[in-house]
Amino acid sequence: MSLFSWLATRRSVIVAGVVIGAVSASAQTRPPEPAPQNPPLTLAQVTMSPDATKRAHLQEINLETARKLADACVAYSRAANPNGGATVVVVGPSASIVYAARSDGQLPNNFDSAFEKAKMALYMRAPTRSMVNRWGSAEAALARAPLNLYLVEGGYPIIVEEMMVGALGVGGASGGDEECGHAALTKVLGPQPPIVPPVRPNPVGPAAPPSQER
Repeated sequence: MSLFSWLATRRSVIVAGVVIGAVSASAQTRPPEPAPQNPPLTLAQVTMSPDATKRAHLQEINLETARKLADACVAYSRAANPNGGATVVVVGPSASIVYAARSDGQLPNNFDSAFEKAKMALYMRAPTRSMVNRWGSAEAALARAPLNLYLVEGGYPIIVEEMMVGALGVGGASGGDEECGHAALTKVLGPQPPIVPPVRPNPVGPAAPPSQER
């Protein structure tokens, strides 16, 4: 056998060995398919309960109601101070703005604040005061900074017949942002849960024990 023929034969053997080894390894590492679920799961078993579905179902507040809420809040603020006003932002369940209003002379920060309050109330499904009470200390707020939580009172979820249809945020309101938003919701939608009283928030964790060193 010539040297050329010997090299060609050896190369074929090596390639065949690599292919066989790869196939063998693949066959060894591939897990068996699991047995199918028997009987198959039903739709009721893999979807939310009717109560949870009702809460999660998307129904967006309409423009007319959103405008009424903003107007009611501004009216409340002007009743507290004829020269005052408010900035009001109403968002839908997707956090898109449905309606926004700002009285003359309001600062740009008032809009930013109202918008962030509305989003916070929407995401947490609770008045922003509840979140301030829980996480409003410097330590707790810092620990949750990556979550982008706007821990300022003045935002409310808009809940009708147990379904959240949007949220409302108020900034720069004469008479108080919380009071303005609560009064608007009460006037337009009917009785609301009472305003959450402020409390001193707890820190992230217990204080460190005193040092035993002398």
